[in-house]
Amino acid sequence: MSEKHVTVLLADDHTMVREGLATMLAQHEDIQVVGQCGDGLKVVDEVARICPDVVVLDIMMPGLNGLDICRELTHKSKAIGVLILSMCEDEQFIAKALEYGASGYLLKESAAEQLIVAIHAVARGELFLGPGIPRSVLDYMTDVGDPYETLTTRERQVLQAVAEGKTNRQTADQLGLAVKTVDTHRMRLMRKLGIHDQTNLVKFAMRRGLVSLQ
Repeated sequence: MSEKHVTVLLADDHTMVREGLATMLAQHEDIQVVGQCGDGLKVVDEVARICPDVVVLDIMMPGLNGLDICRELTHKSKAIGVLILSMCEDEQFIAKALEYGASGYLLKESAAEQLIVAIHAVARGELFLGPGIPRSVLDYMTDVGDPYETLTTRERQVLQAVAEGKTNRQTADQLGLAVKTVDTHRMRLMRKLGIHDQTNLVKFAMRRGLVSLQ
């Protein structure tokens, strides 16, 4: 990958953050922002349509969280580099992002020039860990007994919708499914997770960082 011209898609649910990043990146002639997305459910389709070199992705996204977006993107294509740009500095989340195929992880508190360095590194296919992120995150092993890993992408979408407080009808409309199909996915994911009520399902999603208190 040449550093002459790197195309970037920005995925963050805060419009002001995306526009600020786009303005900052526009000052660098070797980087071109070719798309923006604030809806987690639309990121994968946008990436498929635009085919950027690098996706700069936040973890906290509505519809589908950044970790699962990363997982789906890297399963579909090894040619696209994913750079996580997040406020989350929990080492387990960072490790999970890397396990899901992210090539870089940068904290939002980092200096602007670090983002430029990170984008070029990820575009070259290199691993980039920003300042404040210990290399020890690479020592974390995947928990093969984690029931969340058994969920399909659709089940993860339904889980996040439930955690966001959406009804089955709202979830069905959002995902383009029948209400009965959503209910089936919901029952299956609860069975896989060993959770039998909505309150504990929401608590599980919050512990996993799929949704926040906000």
